[in-house]
Amino acid sequence: MTRVVGAQAVILDPEGRVLLQFRSWPPGWEPPGGHVGAGEDPAATVVRETREECGLEVEIVRQVGNYHFRGIRVGQDAVFLARSVGGRPRRSREALRLTWADPRRLPAATFPWFRQRILDALADGPPVERWQEVSLADVLRHGRALLAEPLRVGRGGP
Repeated sequence: MTRVVGAQAVILDPEGRVLLQFRSWPPGWEPPGGHVGAGEDPAATVVRETREECGLEVEIVRQVGNYHFRGIRVGQDAVFLARSVGGRPRRSREALRLTWADPRRLPAATFPWFRQRILDALADGPPVERWQEVSLADVLRHGRALLAEPLRVGRGGP
């Protein structure tokens, strides 16, 4: 079994928009989250990383699924639906910008594997187990999207 190396939180606001952060490296939009420490529970990672990166306190609603990478990226991520219970959205060195996005119209420079994960979170079903291919073509498409999408890093949060 592949060890869970990453964990992300799909956080929805009252209008049903998903919180995304623009990460500096590798650059792109994604839900808050990060690397799971040795012996750390992936749900605890989501709570910790969301606080550190975005300033929000969250509680886990449910696990959305486990996602295995194939291709030029390897590992496994756990994704959770979470609810904001406190804090204030803020930028950090890991989250250069925050935005609330319509889950069906995500920014072009959203990492491609997160689109399915966000849709799975909206489906409100049992946890899924998915294998996601990451190819050089995916990386090149993402790079083109980054170049085409201006990033306006301004003051404040979403």
